[in-house]
Amino acid sequence: MRLNFVPLVTALLPTVAVHVCYLMAANLGHVSWCFPYFPDCVSISATGRHAPESFVFRAAIIPTAVLMMIYWKLGSEWLKTLATPMTGVNRTMMWLGMTAGLGLFVYAIVLGEVGELYRLQRRVGMIVFYILTYLAQLLMTIQVVSVARTRGASKSTPILVAISGAVTVLGAMSLLSWAFYEDYRRYEDAFEWGITLLILAHPLAIYFAWRQSGYRARLTVSDRRS
Repeated sequence: MRLNFVPLVTALLPTVAVHVCYLMAANLGHVSWCFPYFPDCVSISATGRHAPESFVFRAAIIPTAVLMMIYWKLGSEWLKTLATPMTGVNRTMMWLGMTAGLGLFVYAIVLGEVGELYRLQRRVGMIVFYILTYLAQLLMTIQVVSVARTRGASKSTPILVAISGAVTVLGAMSLLSWAFYEDYRRYEDAFEWGITLLILAHPLAIYFAWRQSGYRARLTVSDRRS
């Protein structure tokens, strides 16, 4: 069974799901009508708190979390086939990414639950997901750039660099706004939507990099008989 679809689905499934959930929630009056990427709108979490959109949200995000863990393992193997010289960095990238996927899983399963403990779990899950995913993507981008110097740059290389750079800039702007701007709450959700979209664009670019490099990820079963 070929697994090359994993980065594509990892990117597109949550992207489509959160926008569909927002439209459902707004249509049902659970959130206000607005443009999520502009200030004074709603958070991503708000689009999946109430039924029926909460069922769509969880049905998409929980499988996405599992796919992300698989994706980072396959991504590590892909970089090995490209002879990445950064074996330690590659291993760290894989574990950061898989832990980030676990954080997303924890967040998704407790979304909508009432109570301070669940609120803390959601917050921790989201912090783990965003920070570790960013670090893992940064380490992957660094390795791709390093490999490109010896094998020749692929079309995806500048895109990956641009995505990582944009996430860094948006993240820095968000932190600075939180620290120095009193009305930061107005812009917090817009930053969240923008950073999330960029984070999900990264595996989409990797999907095309896999295709260009000829990488064939497969699930196989041994034919040995005991």
